Amino acid sequence: MLKPGLGRLSFAAMTVGAMIPDIEPLVAWIFGWSVFCGWDFPCSPAPDRLVLHSIVGALTVDVALTILFVKILGRLLKVGRLGIRGFDRVKIMDVSLYVSAAIGALSHVLVDWLHHPANPIFWPFLVNGSYYVGGLLLQFMGVLPASALVAAVSSAIMVATVNRALNKSGHNFWLVLSNPPKALMLITENLSKS
Repeated sequence: MLKPGLGRLSFAAMTVGAMIPDIEPLVAWIFGWSVFCGWDFPCSPAPDRLVLHSIVGALTVDVALTILFVKILGRLLKVGRLGIRGFDRVKIMDVSLYVSAAIGALSHVLVDWLHHPANPIFWPFLVNGSYYVGGLLLQFMGVLPASALVAAVSSAIMVATVNRALNKSGHNFWLVLSNPPKALMLITENLSKS
């Protein structure tokens, strides 16, 4: 478990929660409602982001889907056998599971708001007659530079987190390149400790 100042958080729920909102554009693409045409501009008028990419959705639907997916990954797919730790110890009645899922989903929604040109962040409420608002960084730069900046900052945070987890287990970042399965096991084990 991650241990910030507010108690323990579930690594599994935060990780899955941060990915759950992107089920929406995937489903839209699979059913032909939206087609990828370039830097975040769908070719069709149908939206590929709505409920799951809103604050309301992140705190409700995303949390429910996250808990479902965490349970599926832990119990049915048994990802622990692959060296991915933390999914098998999740308890449905644990408040930290819900908080972790919400933090993961909200982080995705808020990061997308920085660099995507169409964000339904305030759905179901309209802003200037639309569910969609522009990205916060897009007031200062284009989509590509904004996306590159967000990717660089996110990558730096990820590398620092992975390096810290490996250092705590007596290894360094080189293990990610030299023995990825062992690195994955150590990272997820360290981030999932209770």
